Amino acid sequence: MSMPAVAVDRVADEGVRQVPRFALPVSPYLSPEAQASVRSAVIHGDPTAKLDNAAVLAQLDEIRKGADQWAYGEIAALRQRYPVELHNETWNGVPVVRVQPRSAPTDPTAQRLLIELHGGAFVFGRADSLGLLEAIPVAAMTGATVIAVEYRQGPEHKFPAASEDVAAVYRAALARMPARHIGIFGCSAGGVLTGESLAWFDKEKLPMPGAAGLFCAGGDARYGGDSRYVMAAINDALLPHADGSLPIMEDLYYGDVDFRDPLVSPVFSESLLARFPPTLFITATRAAELSNVSYMHGRLVDLGRESDLHVWEGLGHAFHLDARLPESQQAYRVMARFFTRHLDATPPVP
Repeated sequence: MSMPAVAVDRVADEGVRQVPRFALPVSPYLSPEAQASVRSAVIHGDPTAKLDNAAVLAQLDEIRKGADQWAYGEIAALRQRYPVELHNETWNGVPVVRVQPRSAPTDPTAQRLLIELHGGAFVFGRADSLGLLEAIPVAAMTGATVIAVEYRQGPEHKFPAASEDVAAVYRAALARMPARHIGIFGCSAGGVLTGESLAWFDKEKLPMPGAAGLFCAGGDARYGGDSRYVMAAINDALLPHADGSLPIMEDLYYGDVDFRDPLVSPVFSESLLARFPPTLFITATRAAELSNVSYMHGRLVDLGRESDLHVWEGLGHAFHLDARLPESQQAYRVMARFFTRHLDATPPVP
């Protein structure tokens, strides 16, 4: 018996999957606090999710003010929870906030230092706003001094301004202690910048730090892969074009760069990745960077580098910046254990 003729969808025949509309419930694995947070995010949405770069430029002052004001409110609560002292300083000409935990060891040989790079799509956020959201918990839970860097951003500055600023701070850190006792980490744009900074250190023949954390980010500055599409649909954001490209806020910093340049996207250089320090990745199943992170982790492991990947179920991009969530506390414990182990540090007494 012959089978009836079936019309072949040309797009599907090319390997492009057409995804029907469906309802995505909140994950049952989340804590009650996280479930409430996800519901709120779905209900209220992200007002910047569908802004093109012309609209971002027109509203940039308001976006910057709004992000900072929100962060300052969160920081006030963090300072009640975590015993740290904040010091505004300048390291090699770059403004920083030194987060000094009261749990830091008094013996200079036991002290450790972490460099923190804030998020904000390379156009908003500050060391003393978004940067402190993760710098304060990490400092308190590791006992390490954390240096939040006020790196230059777009559109006022262009790549590689931020990498140059981080390298200047890193040189100041190296004057204080050996590279094996220094770590570097960041979230979102700060996570991308962490990878770019390692590439810049390599270019400048600086020793690699003892450990790195790419949180909410991988080694491709364009955030490619399946999750880029899936999360855009789930979060009601702009969908990438058919070729995977998508104008993003970060373009206001990058300008006309080659996104396969290892100084921009280190994942595309095996020789560079082969020199990476132990690296920790933090992401979640509703995060646009999930595919990018997974690919970067896989490349490092295949090259024999030490790489840890932790994926939280049901949460989104940069979830750990809300320290109230039990899942965020889990993530901070993972970070603290990772840096304590790889920087050969003594964990603070609870």
